[in-house]
Amino acid sequence: MVSERHQKILVVDDDRELREMLYRFLTYQGFYVKTACHGGEGYEALGRDSFDMVITDIYMPHMNGLELLDKIGHKYAHLVTLAMTGFPSTEIYEEVLEKGAYDCLVKPFPLSLLMTTIEKCFKQSGSDTPPSKTIPEN
Repeated sequence: MVSERHQKILVVDDDRELREMLYRFLTYQGFYVKTACHGGEGYEALGRDSFDMVITDIYMPHMNGLELLDKIGHKYAHLVTLAMTGFPSTEIYEEVLEKGAYDCLVKPFPLSLLMTTIEKCFKQSGSDTPPSKTIPEN
């Protein structure tokens, strides 16, 4: 069994399959995980519960990830944020970083990269997380 990490992660993505896969994977890694299907729902979840990290897609209906990152920066600046997108560009990457995200992953990404990035984000923020369970390469 994986040790409990005690960090809470909110995953925000309009792709139901990816959202559910990330939920299962991160839960298996020992995180407490909640999900939201768009930025507006994610922002509402932040008002109902406390989180240590938000992982958000960039392109979503209702409220996109850039808008969510902007709102998080104004009200929840303590949160560690990580973005992900299937449509990468230098401009988006720079804007994501300007809005306070620690990094932006390009979908699809290996789960081992996700865990490495999460650990790096927590370390950079000063809230280290225990090492991840070994992830077999596909």
